Amino acid sequence: MRVHAALNKWQKRDFKYGDADCCQFIAFVVKELTGKDYSAGFQYESEAQAELLVGREGELVDFIGSILGEPSDELKDGDPCIVAAPIVGQVCGIKLRDKVVCLTSKGFAQIPDRYLVSGWSV
Repeated sequence: MRVHAALNKWQKRDFKYGDADCCQFIAFVVKELTGKDYSAGFQYESEAQAELLVGREGELVDFIGSILGEPSDELKDGDPCIVAAPIVGQVCGIKLRDKVVCLTSKGFAQIPDRYLVSGWSV
């Protein structure tokens, strides 16, 4: 239920890099669930700046790993994940049952966890 409360608390706004994007979304949910604030690692104001930060590490999964540490094979609801979504590519989201809830430019998407690339137990 805490995961649903955190998802409901996310303030709906237009997708904007550095404010309302997939990285900001997972940082928000993790902070709501654990009190840990990882948002300092997600400081950028544009798509170009976000791509530069990610590109320094490799792919999105590498960037998130540089902030959250080693991935885990034991994931629970609310844990941050990366999926390789069809058409879009790698996207951050939050594990919820057999799906990963992601924030995309079109709003929330529930991606089946069979597309899971990596996840972090927090």
